[in-house]
This record gives sequence, structure tokens and C-alpha cells, in this order.
Amino acid sequence: MRTPPQVDLSDVPVDGYLAVLWDVGVFLVTFAAVYAVGRRVVVPLAERALSTRRIQETVASAVVKLVHVAVAVAALRVALDAADYGHLLSIPPTVVAALTVAVGFASRDIASNLVGGVFIVTDPEFNIGDWIRWQDEEGVIEDVSFRVTRVRTFDNELLTVPNSQLATSAVVNAVAKSPRRLSHTFHVDDDEDLGEVAALLVAAAKGHDDVLDRPSPTVRVVELDDGRAGVQARYWIDRPSREAFVTIRSEYLEAVSARFRDAGIDLPQNW
Repeated sequence: MRTPPQVDLSDVPVDGYLAVLWDVGVFLVTFAAVYAVGRRVVVPLAERALSTRRIQETVASAVVKLVHVAVAVAALRVALDAADYGHLLSIPPTVVAALTVAVGFASRDIASNLVGGVFIVTDPEFNIGDWIRWQDEEGVIEDVSFRVTRVRTFDNELLTVPNSQLATSAVVNAVAKSPRRLSHTFHVDDDEDLGEVAALLVAAAKGHDDVLDRPSPTVRVVELDDGRAGVQARYWIDRPSREAFVTIRSEYLEAVSARFRDAGIDLPQNW
């Protein structure tokens, strides 16, 4: 039976391994310490400074995210220097150019989302808390990050939308302007007194505390078809929001229904 070869442990460069482990330990400890200080000191200071100024929430959120990234980059640089690996950051320009081209081709979608995020953040008419509609979706903006925008639907679902989709689509901001006009079309028999119908619709609008007197509510006939008249009521509300829109609309329709019922005016079942 052959005797297995013996390994001379004295030939193993133990000191080299220990040095590497020491450097790795220094890197990890330094990175963790600097990053923790940044998260606990620098980021809260940035948030406090932004909160004391009149800065849009969307812009403030983006700045805080950039501060997070800056803290991580600073922690990485300090940790590399402490572990004596700072030379790793001295990459030749040709290598940097090649890596940039390679990363650009590999992450075109990410780049387009980043660019879209910049346009969204810098758009003063697009803010966290706004009610928006695009394509077949709608909801309230919860957050805007570098890559995606998070939108809460009115079914309390959270949509994660790529920034490039919002940046290249027609987006309706339902609460960007104040006051906002609401309109509803009611169908009545065309033999009804349309003047009385209009008066009732205007009275119902003026009777609501949240409907503005200026611009004043108006009514117009928008269609006549199959023995029915389509009468559209228009009125304005201040400081629009999804909650205000739904509440005022519901209360107005209830008031119209009651006034029509008292006046003996019938509304079709599908009004």
C-alpha cells in the first residue's frame, strides 16, 4: 500500500492570507462605520434642511435619495483607502470608456428610466400626492425613485411604473390646477320643461357649500336623441383632490335626484 504524499505546511504563505483577511476586515468595518454615521447624521440633517425650506416633496425625496448614494460612495472610498486598496479606483481612461460603452448597451432600459426620472422630478406639475391618469390606469403618486414611480390605485393597490413609461405617455394630472370644473350629463324626456331642469341643476350646485360662486354654475343642452334631451351641468370646486371630487360629485347627484323627484321629473335608470 502506497503512503500518501505529505504536505509541508511550512510552505503555505500564512502571513499573506492573514494580511488579506486583515485588509478585508478593515474594509468592512470602515465601510460599515462610515455608512452608519452617514445614515444617522448626514441623511437626517439633509431631510431637516429640506423640510425647513419650501421645496416640493418630489424634489426633496430625490435629493434625499442622492444623499443616500453619496454616503454609500463616500463610505466605499474611505474604506478602500483605509484597507490600502485605493489604487483600485485609479482605472485607466480607456478602460473606463470601454466599461461605459458596455454598461450603456447592457442597461439601455435602466438609462431611459433614469432620464425619465430626472424629467419627472424636475417637472413642477408632477408631485408626490397628485392624482394622475395615464393610458388605462390612475392613482395617487406615492414615491418617485431613480428607476420607477410608485402609484397607489383607488383599490389600494401599489403600481410600480417605469419612469420611461410616464415620461413618454400623455399623463393627466387631475389636481394640478385650481379651481377645477366638474360636469355631469342628465337625460330627461324632451317634453320636460328644459328651463326648469336647468334651474334645478343650477340650484343644486349653488346649494352645495363646496361649489364656487365664481365661476358660476352653468347648464346647457348637449344632445337631443330618441325622445330624450341630454342636459349637462357644469360647476367649479376649489383645491381639488380625489376625495373632494368623489364626495362633492356624490352629494351633488343626490341633491339633483331629490330636486327632480320633488318636481316630478323622472330620470332614466342608467343616468
